[in-house]
Amino acid sequence: MGERVGITPKSWTGELHHGVLHLGKRWYVVSAEIDEQGRGVGGVRLDGPYPDKAAAEAQAGRLGEAE
Repeated sequence: MGERVGITPKSWTGELHHGVLHLGKRWYVVSAEIDEQGRGVGGVRLDGPYPDKAAAEAQAGRLGEAE
């Protein structure tokens, strides 16, 4: 297998992951199932906006616990 390239952390492989994304003045939760090559499987979901980083991180944590 070739070296993995992309913007997702190498630890994000083979399962569903949630992270926090800041776009403009708003915060979002991004969710994606990442395969072994680091590619999104079936698309990426963007939830939000949330009023601040703490609220987005709390939601990302809740989504991760719900799995």
